[in-house]
Amino acid sequence: MVLLTLIIAVLNLCLGYAAAVYLGYGPPSVWDAWEALCADGRGGAGVASSTAETSVPPDLSLETFNSQVFEEQLGSFLDEVEEEDMYEEPFGEEGGEEEDEQQDTGEMLDPDAPENWDLNEKFVETSVLKLNIAMMKSGARATEIDTQLRDIQGRSDPETIRRCLAGLKEDCQTYLVDQTKAAEDFSNRIGELGELSAIGEEIEMTNLEQAAQIETTLSNLNTMDFESDLEAANARLTEEIKNLRIARHKLRDSQDVAFLTIAEYEGRLGKVEKQLYNDPLTNLYNRIGLEGTLHEWWESGRHRSRQMSAALFDLDQFGAVNDTQGMQTGDRILAEIAQLLAQQAGKGDLVARYAGQRFFIMMVDVGPRAATRNEEYFRQLLGNTIFLRRGQEITLTAFGAATEVTPEDTPRTVFGRLEESLKLAKKAGPNQGYFHDGKTAEPIESPNLGAKPNEIRIYG
Repeated sequence: MVLLTLIIAVLNLCLGYAAAVYLGYGPPSVWDAWEALCADGRGGAGVASSTAETSVPPDLSLETFNSQVFEEQLGSFLDEVEEEDMYEEPFGEEGGEEEDEQQDTGEMLDPDAPENWDLNEKFVETSVLKLNIAMMKSGARATEIDTQLRDIQGRSDPETIRRCLAGLKEDCQTYLVDQTKAAEDFSNRIGELGELSAIGEEIEMTNLEQAAQIETTLSNLNTMDFESDLEAANARLTEEIKNLRIARHKLRDSQDVAFLTIAEYEGRLGKVEKQLYNDPLTNLYNRIGLEGTLHEWWESGRHRSRQMSAALFDLDQFGAVNDTQGMQTGDRILAEIAQLLAQQAGKGDLVARYAGQRFFIMMVDVGPRAATRNEEYFRQLLGNTIFLRRGQEITLTAFGAATEVTPEDTPRTVFGRLEESLKLAKKAGPNQGYFHDGKTAEPIESPNLGAKPNEIRIYG
């Protein structure tokens, strides 16, 4: 009886461990388990766990997982919009009391409830959604191929190279079809933007540039020799993936800025669908979510009734991380940095991914002195953080900028001061912070603020 009980207990333990690993609550590989056992404990109680890893099944990359969720949540919305007359009267507008705290960025309206949707002039939103989905699908596929290539560097084999080559060709062809269709749908309606048709033409031009990059990559993949030197083939494929990534990011950023310009001009910034607010990689607000929320704050007069300050961070030399460690590692580090900033933020603060490797925070009930300290503390915390992946240590620093928000400010003037300050910080050298007092930007000479050493383990 005792032996039977012991056997059942061991089986339950094994099943529980297997379930934990499958759900992302355990080391996803033997290597990671060994790393966890051999960790030297540096950082002590300050060690941060990988938030990305605890929420994503280990058989899916972070970007793949988020793109699947994003597509599932938005797919039926696109069907709804395409089936309706774009110029019917709105079904209704959202209402509700203003919340002091930032809304949950993962929350989505029910796409099966059309009464929640204002379908008037939705073709811009629809085009953005379609392009975003196409970009995320392609990004997930490219990340998977990039990871496979990096895993065999130094011992590249013909079978893996051929498989990655075929996969990258297929991704380029699929993405080109999806992206071209979405771009054509948008291009056909540029004339409806009226005075802002020039902005629409900018989006169209960026789409054409990206299509040209995809076609160039396909041409290279069809003509290059990928057989005689396998390591050189590995490097060339990785370089082509990098070029595609840069083109995707340029399209995403220019598309968001153009969309916001159009929405603001047409007085629809406060009516942008919340589905467009979320950055699936970091689970923070994206640029659209940031500006949409700030529009609501300004409309309610929050910038006049409460003291506020803002900060903007730009990671230094982050492109080198993607180049040397791979896109998957870069994405996971971005997600960890986003969570690190969110953890430092106050309860009513607004945290967002401003663009690419830039992060923004609007601090509520915080004056310029405290804002400067907060900005410098986060930069020092990031500088003291080591990202560990398979025995390798990755360190990063950031440029920082801070400014006080005045009652006369608009979000645009706040962004302008922060961006001006970041340019000066970059000219001054790495790991610099600047404060803008409304007239000029000056470097911050900060003492050690006591940010403790920190370790974050990156799995995958």
